[in-house]
Amino acid sequence: MPALHAPTVAASPLSGHPRMHCSCWALLLLLCTRLLFAEPTPLTPNVARFVLANAEFSVMHEMGHMLIAEYDLPVLGREEDAADQLGFILLFHLYAKLPRDEVDARLLDIADYWRLEWQTPKPPPDQVLAWDSHPLDEQRYYNIACLLYGSDMARLDWLPPLTGLPYERAVYCDQEFRQANKAFEWIRHTRRTSSIQHHAAWHLTWDTPSINPDEAGPLIALLRDGDHLQLMINEVFRLFHPPRPLNLRLVSCGAPDAWYNSNSGEMALCYERLEHFREMAENLPRLRTPVTRQCPGPAGLRPGGC
Repeated sequence: MPALHAPTVAASPLSGHPRMHCSCWALLLLLCTRLLFAEPTPLTPNVARFVLANAEFSVMHEMGHMLIAEYDLPVLGREEDAADQLGFILLFHLYAKLPRDEVDARLLDIADYWRLEWQTPKPPPDQVLAWDSHPLDEQRYYNIACLLYGSDMARLDWLPPLTGLPYERAVYCDQEFRQANKAFEWIRHTRRTSSIQHHAAWHLTWDTPSINPDEAGPLIALLRDGDHLQLMINEVFRLFHPPRPLNLRLVSCGAPDAWYNSNSGEMALCYERLEHFREMAENLPRLRTPVTRQCPGPAGLRPGGC
């Protein structure tokens, strides 16, 4: 075993007291410099998929609000529930060309986001209350898990134990999926005919983020590289032909938010929301419940911390 060498010590020319050579200070300076200029931590595949899927769902949820407003659709119940269902079905159809396991994993990531929101303690101002126009996070989790399970109950028989979806709800999930898909098809084939001649355009703009560019860059790239988000919105407009030009902005807004303004025809997705998704994704294994830690299902599909 090699001998351990003590730091070199010399006497101070002024006091005569021993002092340590500057090698330790140089080492400390080097460590601080590396921390200051360190490369941002790259996104793992699971985190990247989680952020991408939930950013896409945020946009499609707002597209649901857009369809309701622009086509003056009748809504029985809460509009937020209808927008969630339309957003889910939109993604389900837009994902049609992806491998089936990838589709399942992305849609399960969306459900998992709402589970994380539900299970993460929040201060009172951030809590969703029973009187709010939005459903509770716990309800959104089970609603989306049910829609996914209902899309193919025979193939996804492993999903209820994975998500904790109770039998009393799961047995009707195929009906819930068919109902949401029927509404999607009705809007697609009935309402689009009145506006198809207008050929309305849409505009996608990327504001300069005010958040840390090193942290934001990889998140923005998920949506921007290969015109990913642009192509997705192109497909929505091809399916529905909204009756007027619309705008989608990626913008810094000081909070992890997204919205659709029916007066201006503008949709916004905040860069802070992408950061929030990343933070949630990195907490996914820690917050998994004992039921989901069993991680049944195909080995290549098990998302998050499985």
